[in-house]
Amino acid sequence: MRRELSAFDKAQPYAPWFDRPMTPAPQSIYEELDRGPLDPALALPLAERDKLLQPGYLPAERGWCLMPDGSAFVAGLTRMPGVTAEMLEWWFYWHGLHGLRYAIWDADDHYDARVSPETIRRRLDPTLSIRERGWNTTDIVLEDVGTGPTELHISFVSPEAFGYDMAAFRTGACAAISANIRHGSGPSLVCFSHVARETEGGIELRSRFWLGWNVVDGQPVRVGQGVPQEVFVGLAQGLVRHCPKEYHNLAAILPAVWAENKDRADRLEDYL
Repeated sequence: MRRELSAFDKAQPYAPWFDRPMTPAPQSIYEELDRGPLDPALALPLAERDKLLQPGYLPAERGWCLMPDGSAFVAGLTRMPGVTAEMLEWWFYWHGLHGLRYAIWDADDHYDARVSPETIRRRLDPTLSIRERGWNTTDIVLEDVGTGPTELHISFVSPEAFGYDMAAFRTGACAAISANIRHGSGPSLVCFSHVARETEGGIELRSRFWLGWNVVDGQPVRVGQGVPQEVFVGLAQGLVRHCPKEYHNLAAILPAVWAENKDRADRLEDYL
């Protein structure tokens, strides 16, 4: 399944990126994942998420596992040469505004996106910084993360609202994209955080998904306790392979997509 491009899609300056062959993640990543799930003792509990802001690496930077409490954990690490924190934050402000922007990220698995009507004014508020425009807004996307096409409501929050120790950002992390995710009309079941830090010539992105958890008012909240275990297992197994696929392709295209589009302003009246 791929997005069927409309005449409007084809007229967009970024349309040629849709047909560009995707840049694959290194095969070594999938070979590592083929070894099976992580030892749950190596997983990063949501309550200890500040460890993502510290220098160095954690015991599990890639993989998935089912946790003893029935929730699940997914970790990923993507090195993104040529990408900056400014580009990354712009991407999360920009791509949810039009489905084709979401599709050029991963033409195989991303089909459509829009910003929720309730939050579009904030997303396009010119009095806010690009970083701030993403916070407290919701992208509604249609994508396949390995469990079939699914509508996801991705509600972004600031690092502070996600409960991070803001002083800890001084030790190396330069950006954090965090959100709670709801599946269509169902309950909110997942939260994630993509934490970036500068490396020589770019950034590296350390992604964590906590299935069965949300962050509310800065605090971890267990959710989805009635969800069958096999649902979280299937979602974790899908996410752990989808994440490197989409982020390695994003690393390849983002510097050029940002340079071509960052000065093209979106108008609120076009989205009302």
